[in-house]
Amino acid sequence: MRHSPPVWRSPSAELSLGRADVHVWRLSLEQNPQQTKACRELLSPDELERADRFLRSEHGAHFAVSRGALRILLGHYLSREPGGLSFRYSARGKPSLGQPLGSDIQFNLSHSAGLAIFAFSRGRRLGADIEGGDRRVAPEQIARRFFSPREVADLESLPPAARKQAFLHCWTRKEAYLKAIGSGLSAGLDGFSVSLRSGEPAHLLEIDGQPGEAGRWRMQDLAPGEGYAAALCVEGAEWELRCFDGRLPVVLTRR
Repeated sequence: MRHSPPVWRSPSAELSLGRADVHVWRLSLEQNPQQTKACRELLSPDELERADRFLRSEHGAHFAVSRGALRILLGHYLSREPGGLSFRYSARGKPSLGQPLGSDIQFNLSHSAGLAIFAFSRGRRLGADIEGGDRRVAPEQIARRFFSPREVADLESLPPAARKQAFLHCWTRKEAYLKAIGSGLSAGLDGFSVSLRSGEPAHLLEIDGQPGEAGRWRMQDLAPGEGYAAALCVEGAEWELRCFDGRLPVVLTRR
């Protein structure tokens, strides 16, 4: 586990996921119609229904590409056909593999502004979140409403020009943790604190009413591209992160 920004590398066809490995992929969701169609052909009926429910066609296409790519990557790690995988969902909507496959693979997906990140591990809970940095936000106003008192104080101690980026780092770190434990935003963002000061590594600082629990998790900023903030939260301390660029034509023809 590192604190410096990760290096995004091209994957190899022999890529495997060991128990001490955490893999993160990034993928543009802006694909051509042929690639989008190929992804749609992998989806289950309920996924197709969700894709077609979006009011804007590009959002439906992004959903189809993200879920198709998730299936392709899981199929690679599991040595199974992507279209044959099924998912189940927690009460908060977090997906997991729906059928017993003799695998303890964990995964999470997030996308924003046309870019997706996918995180994978074996036997470790994990969550990932990405936000487009061009979002118009009022950092102080949103922080006072949703963040912990410690985070609000840390944010307001920064120069005004640095607050928007710090806010996005804080938001993605908090979302990554909530996704790792399988809770949605309804669980509340103010019951735990993460680091957000400039130059401070991503870190889960404290969880209200659970002394010592924060020490069971590690965080990492992902730096997926200019204009984006992203974070990863993983259970346990002894793991190695590798980050990969996903190019859909290569992934589609890998198997």
